[in-house]
Amino acid sequence: MSQAPTAQGKARYLVHAADGTPLTDFLALAETDPEITVVDLIGPRGQAHTAILEISAETANRLARQFRDTSPLPHQLTIEPDRPLSMFDNGAAGPI
Repeated sequence: MSQAPTAQGKARYLVHAADGTPLTDFLALAETDPEITVVDLIGPRGQAHTAILEISAETANRLARQFRDTSPLPHQLTIEPDRPLSMFDNGAAGPI
């Protein structure tokens, strides 16, 4: 599966919530931030647990600091680069 092209200087990141409420709160704030584009949500309708964002590395670092420094519970929200999934580390399909 290939990723859609991103805006220049931006990449895709995943924001994952340990609980649906923090992600809902984060998404409400993300709507007001012109640096954040929400590409998709993962999880049941109305209870998403992961958001796919298109942001710059600088914005990703800012969010990581914000999640770490302002979250009342550790690891309530986490952010990581969105990387393609693969069944095999070397990309070559072997026998199953």
